[in-house]
Amino acid sequence: MKKNLLISPSILLALVCTLISVVYSLNSFAQANVRYISDVMYVPLRASMSNNAEVVKAALTSGTRLRLIREEQDASNDTWALVEATDGVQGWIRTQHLINEPTASIKLERVNAQLARASSSAKEALERQKAHDQLQIDYENLQQEYQALLDSTDSLRQTSAAAVDLEQENQRIHENNQLLQTRVDVLQAENEQLRDADRYNQWVYGAGLLICGVILSFLLQALGKRKRQSEWR
Repeated sequence: MKKNLLISPSILLALVCTLISVVYSLNSFAQANVRYISDVMYVPLRASMSNNAEVVKAALTSGTRLRLIREEQDASNDTWALVEATDGVQGWIRTQHLINEPTASIKLERVNAQLARASSSAKEALERQKAHDQLQIDYENLQQEYQALLDSTDSLRQTSAAAVDLEQENQRIHENNQLLQTRVDVLQAENEQLRDADRYNQWVYGAGLLICGVILSFLLQALGKRKRQSEWR
Protein backbone atom coordinates (compact mmCIF):
# COMPACT_ATOMS: atom_id res chain seq x y z
CA MET A 1 0.00 0.00 0.00
CA LYS A 2 1.09 3.50 -0.78
CA LYS A 3 1.37 5.99 2.02
CA ASN A 4 -0.17 9.46 1.58
CA LEU A 5 2.44 12.23 1.56
CA LEU A 6 1.41 14.91 4.05
CA ILE A 7 3.23 18.21 4.50
CA SER A 8 2.96 19.64 7.98
CA PRO A 9 2.15 23.36 8.38
CA SER A 10 5.60 24.01 9.92
CA ILE A 11 7.39 22.56 6.89
CA LEU A 12 5.16 24.52 4.53
CA LEU A 13 5.85 27.73 6.48
CA ALA A 14 9.60 27.06 6.35
CA LEU A 15 9.45 26.56 2.58
CA VAL A 16 7.54 29.82 2.12
CA CYS A 17 10.03 31.74 4.30
CA THR A 18 12.94 30.24 2.36
CA LEU A 19 11.41 31.24 -0.95
CA ILE A 20 10.82 34.80 0.30
CA SER A 21 14.39 35.09 1.54
CA VAL A 22 15.75 33.87 -1.82
CA VAL A 23 13.64 36.39 -3.72
CA TYR A 24 14.72 39.17 -1.36
CA SER A 25 18.39 38.17 -1.76
CA LEU A 26 18.14 38.20 -5.54
CA ASN A 27 16.45 41.60 -5.42
CA SER A 28 19.14 42.94 -3.07
CA PHE A 29 21.88 41.55 -5.33
CA ALA A 30 20.29 43.19 -8.34
CA GLN A 31 20.03 46.48 -6.47
CA ALA A 32 23.64 46.16 -5.27
CA ASN A 33 24.83 46.00 -8.87
CA VAL A 34 23.08 49.29 -9.77
CA ARG A 35 24.79 52.65 -9.44
CA TYR A 36 23.85 56.23 -10.41
CA ILE A 37 25.87 59.23 -11.50
CA SER A 38 26.15 61.63 -8.55
CA ASP A 39 25.11 65.26 -8.58
CA VAL A 40 28.16 66.21 -10.75
CA MET A 41 26.75 67.79 -13.87
CA TYR A 42 28.72 65.87 -16.54
CA VAL A 43 30.99 62.80 -16.05
CA PRO A 44 32.92 61.05 -18.87
CA LEU A 45 33.12 57.28 -19.24
CA ARG A 46 36.76 56.27 -20.01
CA ALA A 47 38.35 53.25 -21.62
CA SER A 48 40.70 52.56 -18.67
CA MET A 49 41.38 53.59 -15.07
CA SER A 50 43.03 56.90 -15.86
CA ASN A 51 41.94 60.49 -16.07
CA ASN A 52 43.89 60.69 -19.33
CA ALA A 53 42.33 57.58 -20.88
CA GLU A 54 40.14 57.72 -23.96
CA VAL A 55 36.57 58.85 -23.35
CA VAL A 56 34.23 56.15 -24.68
CA LYS A 57 31.09 58.00 -23.64
CA ALA A 58 31.03 61.65 -22.75
CA ALA A 59 28.72 63.89 -20.79
CA LEU A 60 26.95 61.41 -18.53
CA THR A 61 24.52 63.67 -16.74
CA SER A 62 23.58 63.55 -13.08
CA GLY A 63 21.23 60.72 -12.26
CA THR A 64 22.28 58.52 -15.21
CA ARG A 65 21.61 54.86 -14.39
CA LEU A 66 24.58 52.49 -14.75
CA ARG A 67 25.13 48.79 -14.08
CA LEU A 68 28.14 48.11 -11.85
CA ILE A 69 30.42 45.33 -13.13
CA ARG A 70 33.35 45.57 -10.65
CA GLU A 71 35.52 47.99 -8.73
CA GLU A 72 39.36 48.24 -8.84
CA GLN A 73 42.12 50.56 -7.64
CA ASP A 74 44.73 52.18 -9.87
CA ALA A 75 48.40 52.79 -9.07
CA SER A 76 47.47 55.89 -7.06
CA ASN A 77 45.04 53.85 -4.92
CA ASP A 78 42.10 55.65 -6.48
CA THR A 79 39.05 53.45 -6.80
CA TRP A 80 37.53 53.04 -10.22
CA ALA A 81 34.35 51.24 -11.26
CA LEU A 82 33.75 49.35 -14.47
CA VAL A 83 30.18 50.12 -15.44
CA GLU A 84 27.80 49.57 -18.36
CA ALA A 85 25.45 52.23 -19.67
CA THR A 86 21.89 51.51 -20.73
CA ASP A 87 22.97 51.49 -24.40
CA GLY A 88 25.53 48.70 -23.70
CA VAL A 89 28.70 50.86 -23.72
CA GLN A 90 31.18 49.83 -20.98
CA GLY A 91 33.85 52.00 -19.42
CA TRP A 92 35.60 53.14 -16.27
CA ILE A 93 34.51 55.92 -13.95
CA ARG A 94 35.76 57.22 -10.60
CA THR A 95 33.66 55.70 -7.78
CA GLN A 96 33.44 59.10 -6.12
CA HIS A 97 31.00 60.05 -8.87
CA LEU A 98 28.75 57.09 -8.04
CA ILE A 99 26.11 56.81 -5.36
CA ASN A 100 23.88 53.91 -4.34
CA GLU A 101 20.64 55.83 -4.67
CA PRO A 102 19.11 58.11 -7.27
CA THR A 103 20.01 61.79 -7.04
CA ALA A 104 17.87 64.34 -5.31
CA SER A 105 16.53 65.61 -8.63
CA ILE A 106 15.40 62.12 -9.61
CA LYS A 107 13.85 61.63 -6.20
CA LEU A 108 12.15 64.98 -6.57
CA GLU A 109 10.84 63.97 -9.97
CA ARG A 110 9.57 60.73 -8.52
CA VAL A 111 7.95 62.56 -5.63
CA ASN A 112 6.40 65.03 -8.08
CA ALA A 113 5.16 62.13 -10.19
CA GLN A 114 3.71 60.48 -7.10
CA LEU A 115 2.10 63.76 -6.09
CA ALA A 116 0.71 64.15 -9.60
CA ARG A 117 -0.68 60.63 -9.48
CA ALA A 118 -2.08 61.26 -6.00
CA SER A 119 -3.61 64.52 -7.18
CA SER A 120 -5.07 62.78 -10.20
CA SER A 121 -6.40 60.02 -7.97
CA ALA A 122 -7.85 62.64 -5.61
CA LYS A 123 -9.50 64.41 -8.54
CA GLU A 124 -10.86 61.13 -9.83
CA ALA A 125 -12.12 60.28 -6.34
CA LEU A 126 -13.73 63.71 -6.08
CA GLU A 127 -15.32 63.34 -9.50
CA ARG A 128 -16.55 59.88 -8.57
CA GLN A 129 -17.95 61.27 -5.33
CA LYS A 130 -19.72 64.03 -7.27
CA ALA A 131 -21.02 61.46 -9.76
CA HIS A 132 -22.16 59.29 -6.84
CA ASP A 133 -23.93 62.26 -5.22
CA GLN A 134 -25.58 63.13 -8.54
CA LEU A 135 -26.66 59.51 -8.98
CA GLN A 136 -28.07 59.58 -5.46
CA ILE A 137 -30.04 62.73 -6.29
CA ASP A 138 -31.26 61.19 -9.54
CA TYR A 139 -32.22 58.03 -7.66
CA GLU A 140 -34.23 60.03 -5.13
CA ASN A 141 -35.94 61.97 -7.93
CA LEU A 142 -36.78 58.71 -9.68
CA GLN A 143 -38.21 57.36 -6.45
CA GLN A 144 -40.40 60.45 -6.11
CA GLU A 145 -41.53 60.15 -9.72
CA TYR A 146 -42.24 56.46 -9.20
CA GLN A 147 -44.30 57.23 -6.09
CA ALA A 148 -46.18 59.93 -8.02
CA LEU A 149 -46.88 57.41 -10.78
CA LEU A 150 -48.15 54.92 -8.19
CA ASP A 151 -50.45 57.56 -6.70
CA SER A 152 -51.67 58.52 -10.18
CA THR A 153 -52.24 54.86 -11.01
CA ASP A 154 -54.26 54.39 -7.82
CA SER A 155 -56.30 57.48 -8.67
CA LEU A 156 -56.90 56.18 -12.19
CA ARG A 157 -57.92 52.81 -10.79
CA GLN A 158 -60.38 54.48 -8.44
CA THR A 159 -61.70 56.64 -11.28
CA SER A 160 -62.00 53.58 -13.52
CA ALA A 161 -63.80 51.69 -10.77
CA ALA A 162 -66.17 54.64 -10.29
CA ALA A 163 -66.74 54.80 -14.05
CA VAL A 164 -67.49 51.08 -14.11
CA ASP A 165 -69.92 51.52 -11.22
CA LEU A 166 -71.61 54.39 -13.06
CA GLU A 167 -71.83 52.33 -16.23
CA GLN A 168 -73.39 49.46 -14.32
CA GLU A 169 -75.79 51.85 -12.62
CA ASN A 170 -76.74 53.38 -15.98
CA GLN A 171 -77.26 49.91 -17.41
CA ARG A 172 -79.46 48.99 -14.48
CA ILE A 173 -81.47 52.22 -14.83
CA HIS A 174 -81.81 51.60 -18.56
CA GLU A 175 -83.09 48.09 -17.92
CA ASN A 176 -85.52 49.42 -15.33
CA ASN A 177 -86.71 52.06 -17.80
CA GLN A 178 -87.28 49.37 -20.39
CA LEU A 179 -89.27 47.32 -17.86
CA LEU A 180 -91.30 50.39 -16.91
CA GLN A 181 -91.89 51.21 -20.57
CA THR A 182 -93.06 47.65 -21.14
CA ARG A 183 -95.43 47.94 -18.20
CA VAL A 184 -96.70 51.27 -19.49
CA ASP A 185 -97.33 49.71 -22.91
CA VAL A 186 -99.18 46.81 -21.28
CA LEU A 187 -101.24 49.20 -19.17
CA GLN A 188 -102.05 51.29 -22.22
CA ALA A 189 -103.13 48.18 -24.10
CA GLU A 190 -105.27 47.07 -21.15
CA ASN A 191 -106.72 50.59 -20.93
CA GLU A 192 -107.61 50.51 -24.62
CA GLN A 193 -109.26 47.13 -24.12
CA LEU A 194 -111.23 48.49 -21.17
CA ARG A 195 -112.27 51.49 -23.21
CA ASP A 196 -113.41 49.24 -26.04
CA ALA A 197 -115.29 47.07 -23.55
CA ASP A 198 -116.98 50.12 -22.01
CA ARG A 199 -118.02 51.37 -25.44
CA TYR A 200 -119.47 47.95 -26.30
CA ASN A 201 -121.32 47.79 -23.04
CA GLN A 202 -122.69 51.30 -23.56
CA TRP A 203 -123.80 50.37 -27.06
CA VAL A 204 -125.46 47.22 -25.76
CA TYR A 205 -127.15 49.14 -22.99
CA GLY A 206 -128.34 51.78 -25.43
CA ALA A 207 -129.65 49.18 -27.84
CA GLY A 208 -131.42 47.39 -25.01
CA LEU A 209 -132.99 50.61 -23.81
CA LEU A 210 -134.10 51.39 -27.35
CA ILE A 211 -135.63 47.96 -27.79
CA CYS A 212 -137.29 48.23 -24.40
CA GLY A 213 -138.70 51.63 -25.40
CA VAL A 214 -140.08 50.26 -28.61
CA ILE A 215 -141.63 47.28 -26.87
CA LEU A 216 -143.01 49.53 -24.17
CA SER A 217 -144.58 51.84 -26.78
CA PHE A 218 -146.16 48.85 -28.52
CA LEU A 219 -147.54 47.66 -25.21
CA LEU A 220 -148.90 51.08 -24.37
CA GLN A 221 -150.49 51.35 -27.75
CA ALA A 222 -152.04 47.91 -27.36
CA LEU A 223 -153.38 48.75 -23.94
CA GLY A 224 -154.80 52.00 -25.24
CA LYS A 225 -156.71 50.20 -28.02
CA ARG A 226 -158.14 47.68 -25.61
CA LYS A 227 -159.30 50.44 -23.28
CA ARG A 228 -161.04 52.31 -26.06
CA GLN A 229 -162.71 49.14 -27.27
CA SER A 230 -164.01 48.41 -23.80
CA GLU A 231 -165.35 51.89 -23.44
CA TRP A 232 -167.17 51.57 -26.73
CA ARG A 233 -168.95 48.51 -25.55
